[in-house]
Amino acid sequence: MVSETSTNLLVIGKQYPDKQANIIVTGKLEYSADMLTGKKLFTRTLASPYAHANIKNIDITKAMALEGVKAITTYQDCPIMSSELLFWGDRVAAVAATDTNIADQALLLIDVNYEVLPYVVNPDLAIGATLPPPGQTVTVPPITVPSSGEVGIPPVYVNPVSTVNRGDIQAGFSQADVVVESDVGWTSNYQHGSIEPRATTVYWVTDDLYVWTSSQNPFGYRSQVASALNIPLNKIHLISHGTGNGHGDKNWADEVTIAAVLAKKAGMPVCNFLSRFENFLQATHQYGVKGHVKVGCKKDGTLTALSGQFLCDTPNALAPQGGDVISSITQNYKCANLTASSDSISTNKGHACWWRSVGEPMGNIIFEQVIDMAAEKAGMDPLSFRLKNAVTEPIDQDSGRPWGSVAIKECLQQAGDAIGFSNKWHQPGTKTLADGRMHGIGISGIVCSKGTLAGRCGAIVNVNRDGTVLLDVGISRAGCGTNSAMCFIVAETLGMTLDKVNTGDWGNTDVASDGGFQAGSTRTITLGAAYTVAARDAKSQLFDVAAGMLNVTSDQLDAVNNNIFVANSPSQSVSIADVAAKAPGPIIGRGIGWPSELRLKPQAGQPIGTPAGVKTSAASAAEVAVDLETGVIEVLNFVIADDMGRAINSIGVRNQLEGGLEVMQGEALFYEQVWSQNNGGACLGYDYLHQPFPTTSDFNLDNHQHIVVEPIDSVGPYGAKGLGEPPITTYSSIHHAVYNAIGKWISEPPFSQWKVLKALGKI
Repeated sequence: MVSETSTNLLVIGKQYPDKQANIIVTGKLEYSADMLTGKKLFTRTLASPYAHANIKNIDITKAMALEGVKAITTYQDCPIMSSELLFWGDRVAAVAATDTNIADQALLLIDVNYEVLPYVVNPDLAIGATLPPPGQTVTVPPITVPSSGEVGIPPVYVNPVSTVNRGDIQAGFSQADVVVESDVGWTSNYQHGSIEPRATTVYWVTDDLYVWTSSQNPFGYRSQVASALNIPLNKIHLISHGTGNGHGDKNWADEVTIAAVLAKKAGMPVCNFLSRFENFLQATHQYGVKGHVKVGCKKDGTLTALSGQFLCDTPNALAPQGGDVISSITQNYKCANLTASSDSISTNKGHACWWRSVGEPMGNIIFEQVIDMAAEKAGMDPLSFRLKNAVTEPIDQDSGRPWGSVAIKECLQQAGDAIGFSNKWHQPGTKTLADGRMHGIGISGIVCSKGTLAGRCGAIVNVNRDGTVLLDVGISRAGCGTNSAMCFIVAETLGMTLDKVNTGDWGNTDVASDGGFQAGSTRTITLGAAYTVAARDAKSQLFDVAAGMLNVTSDQLDAVNNNIFVANSPSQSVSIADVAAKAPGPIIGRGIGWPSELRLKPQAGQPIGTPAGVKTSAASAAEVAVDLETGVIEVLNFVIADDMGRAINSIGVRNQLEGGLEVMQGEALFYEQVWSQNNGGACLGYDYLHQPFPTTSDFNLDNHQHIVVEPIDSVGPYGAKGLGEPPITTYSSIHHAVYNAIGKWISEPPFSQWKVLKALGKI
């Protein structure tokens, strides 16, 4: 029997195409906006023209009289709308009409009387130039806003989110030979910009609601809609098949609730397919972060003290935000003396919520800049400084709780080796390329809190009479390969070849077990645990039947290559197909995942069974060329090394790593959504033109390298962890490379041309 720790697994880690790849690339994947063609209404939303206002009166009479308009909803009858509007573009009303052009015309006919209220979108105006102490409430004097007259700025509340204190911070800095500190940020605010905007098609049959939607969280959507509309869960029949990316945004069911209200009023199916304008304003956003970091170390580079204070601009947050911005400072390096805190404020910008890895990319770029500065002042190259201090023991320095594994040192070393860091690194601003551009190289790493075991979801494994298997997975197809990964895990556990295991239905709340949500990079490890248990259950049932057929006890059996055999007499065997055919009833494996504890091996002196955390590690190294005349940055080489515990699907892993490299270039060089304090709080980036995303012409794919690091985690199934988010957390390597090229820090990403020229004193 092949164990989970074996290095010779039969299916896991091998190169097989994604199980659902064909339906995606052939255009056969079912998306919610495609349903009920010719039978549904379409929506448009009236957007608030003010960053903060109350609706005093709203009259929809003229709009309802327009031919083709079938229903309109406002805060008066839609439970997720409010009379208080919190940002420019907030929902005032939604119209359902026979086409979107008519819906757009109807919006112009809705009469609204607004009470304009004080607002602030610039976090520096809210808090002043320096970071306030944790928990302090700050009141800012009134300012003049040209578009709406003199408007007072409301009180801005600074809410403590996370604080860590370790050792004696004053003693740590007194022991340091080198001390550096710096303010970094604000990092940029931006919308997720998924290829497919939020979308749903719904209809009612009496009091049952049928929903097709694009969601990272099908069961969560069902619960949100049930709560908003006050109807039982079994009255909502929700399917989420295709999801054209989510990146964290498609975890909130607002568009479903609005469509459901309109469909009930109109008596017809409604498709709420957000326009790009609506999606960029009304969906969720990544938030900006500002930090002050202080680093102390010995002459040899040994860290003695770390201090960091981070403030998160988390406007209208739909869930608590900002706690993980301190992950890098608290987890990356060994340091006995540390203090770190994060606080959040709420300005009048669009909803903040989860974006890939949430606050860790911002916390990493802020903290890692000051690590580079400390290395330079200590006279060390950035890689050597990091390797000297990188965490190597799989144990939390604050709680003492073990981790299933840790591999940041390996990730840093392998990324550095792959790009030739030791040979290419030079003093900042000293290397000119043959074409006259400046050369730079940088490296960064993280111990990431994503990819962990999260909750205990369920799984069902159906063994058919012909010995094939179908999995009805309780999550959507959110652009990643989780459904395929479940097939790998089940095939390995049952001793079957991968062609015998396939996905049945998925993301269907009527037929699947609750699979949790595609967020936090938790599904492969968490749902994988449930499917491992479910496959074991199905295997036990198969073995019970096979034992009778082979006249042995079930504990004498093993399975491989679709056959069940006697372990000490392999010639005595029977096919799984024959066993399934002779079983007295259907073989259905059921499973619920296990708690987060050491399973496969002891760690940090702690035995199997000890409660444990899961931490992923990642590192990237970047080589850039910077044109000093134009400020243009070109990424010449980009390497990522990522620890995912164990690779379940080798092809899927490399696809995720390639995607990570591309997203990081977007974070470093492109993503930015501007909200104007001097223009009524308006958003100036509500489409791809004004919030640009990189295209294939911006990537040099031939110079992208992917390195898979596999320490075999003790907690996850077959040693696996999650993968989706850690590969996008270290875009700070590009930041460091730009500094290495021009000798000037640009502390507010993205690093656009004008910021380069400004840093050089040219504008």
